[in-house]
Amino acid sequence: MKKTVSLLLALAFCAVCVPSALAQQKWTTATEYTVVKGDSVPAIVKKVKYPAVAESQMYYAVVQANLNHFSMETVDRVLPGMKLKIPPEAEVAKVDVKTADSYMASLRKAESIFAEGVAAENKNDMKTAVEKYIAAAKIGHSYAQFKLGQLYDRDVTKTLPRDFQESIKYYYEARRRGMEIKGPTNRAPNL
Repeated sequence: MKKTVSLLLALAFCAVCVPSALAQQKWTTATEYTVVKGDSVPAIVKKVKYPAVAESQMYYAVVQANLNHFSMETVDRVLPGMKLKIPPEAEVAKVDVKTADSYMASLRKAESIFAEGVAAENKNDMKTAVEKYIAAAKIGHSYAQFKLGQLYDRDVTKTLPRDFQESIKYYYEARRRGMEIKGPTNRAPNL
């Protein structure tokens, strides 16, 4: 009898909570999530996480699936209306938990350092910004590596010397981590 009552209470709870949770998620397909105002990557991961996987596995899988779609314009990495790929549960479950935990710890640290660099750049403190980008790039932050590639390639702030070898090195590292880097940049001087 206790099991039956518990089961009925659980089903009643699900009947009340699941429709509202699904309404908040704004799924466009089974494997796509549309970002809404106020979303961040951690919040989205919590919304779309499969019950049978660890949060770090889900986070790792979502980040890897969307590496080229995140925005460099916001520290939240997502903008309302953006569509994120959500990998299927079987693919997420294949991710080693220890690997995911380690990756996510490094990513959080690097993301924090990169955000400090962006804040410094927004204040026109390019010396500090470059120091932060280099520190984040050493941890493996692909956006920091991409940014350094751009700065060594065409630094209009004149903070870094124009160095094509360094530029290629950082672009290569960003690409190696999965970032798509589109064709050659215009190397004509800015007039």
